[in-house]
Amino acid sequence: MGYPYRIFRQNAWPLRLMICAPLILQTSPAFAQDSEDLDGGKLLQSNCGRCHAVEQTGNSPLQSAPPLRDIYRKRSTEQLEFEFAEGMGSRHPEMPQIQFSSEEIAAILTHLARITNPE
Repeated sequence: MGYPYRIFRQNAWPLRLMICAPLILQTSPAFAQDSEDLDGGKLLQSNCGRCHAVEQTGNSPLQSAPPLRDIYRKRSTEQLEFEFAEGMGSRHPEMPQIQFSSEEIAAILTHLARITNPE
């Protein structure tokens, strides 16, 4: 084959690295949104708000679903971090199992701390 093919074939890793590096970096945690940029309230509203109350006051839309502020008060931070990371585990058949990233968990816990301990 021609000259360009030999270079690509013999020295493929630098070219592959140049092509793949931007894709890898865009998906790496270092380039993920900081928890400060994420809105824990919006995350909870979009993922949990159909059934649970996600704000400082108010009842849950689904009567049997406890407000998330009450769950926050009853469980340790470590337990909540684990459950949000691994998926809360279905307490009933309609509850979806949602897994959050570490940045999303930090934003969610910040929101829950803010609404349960307002200053």
